[in-house]
Amino acid sequence: MDTAQWFVTLGGIALIALTLWFFFGKRKPAPPAAGEAADSYACPMHPWITSPVAGGSCSICGMALVRRDQP
Repeated sequence: MDTAQWFVTLGGIALIALTLWFFFGKRKPAPPAAGEAADSYACPMHPWITSPVAGGSCSICGMALVRRDQP
């Protein structure tokens, strides 16, 4: 094998390894314990801006995040 073939082979192996890591290497967060509802906080004007911790502020308008009602 010449140098160019080695680089192509190593690049292919690296691409396969990165693809496998991307799909299978991510850890999923643990769900909240049974009986405990996780609090969620959101901006009143931009409800898609959320945070799991209290005391945050909206990254768009700077308003304080308020607790959302859980269904």
